[in-house]
Amino acid sequence: MIKWSFELAYAVGLITTDGNLSKDNRHITLTSTDRQLLYTFKCCLGKNNKITKNTPKKRFRKKAFRVQLGDVVLYDFLIKIGLSPNKSLIIGELKIPQKYFVDFLRGHLDGDGSIIYYKDRYNTHLNPKYIYDRLFVYFTSASEKHIEWLQKIIIKLKKIHGNIECLKFKTKKLSNPFYRLKFSTKEAKIILNWIYYKNNLPCLSRKYQIAKPFLSL
Repeated sequence: MIKWSFELAYAVGLITTDGNLSKDNRHITLTSTDRQLLYTFKCCLGKNNKITKNTPKKRFRKKAFRVQLGDVVLYDFLIKIGLSPNKSLIIGELKIPQKYFVDFLRGHLDGDGSIIYYKDRYNTHLNPKYIYDRLFVYFTSASEKHIEWLQKIIIKLKKIHGNIECLKFKTKKLSNPFYRLKFSTKEAKIILNWIYYKNNLPCLSRKYQIAKPFLSL
């Protein structure tokens, strides 16, 4: 029997975004360009499966890595909480205990999300002092229902709303829109201090280093 923990919730966040459930009712695969993220993922689940290179289909595609788990019990658990094969466009609400939602959200951010920070110098031609810190946190999904669910739970737990944006890309292989939940500056700081609520949590180091200056740990 699988029991919820902050490590499991984080791993579920990663699977929700960068993971894939095969149709054989057994295998779970996680793919990432960050090898460290896959090590963290394995550690959270107590697995020692080998990390392999994910051969890019196109010559100039960024190198990625993958880890595949064969675990019927974990697979069934993921199905019961709302995940499924080919989930990207149809995923909606997930059965995540409120206690562990913040850890799930950190995994979601480390998967398809992003933290953007930069110095805005656009108006320095008017006054050299017009330099502003810009901080954004994004959660991304191809499913509008899933992004709306994320927003609903965050509103419930933290009383901040963010803003849902629809991004449309038209290529030969990609015509479906993507949706992202955007938090700016003040709300972004609230989100970051919420998901990084203590030191040494499972997370992607690269993103944590961007968030660290804004944390009040």
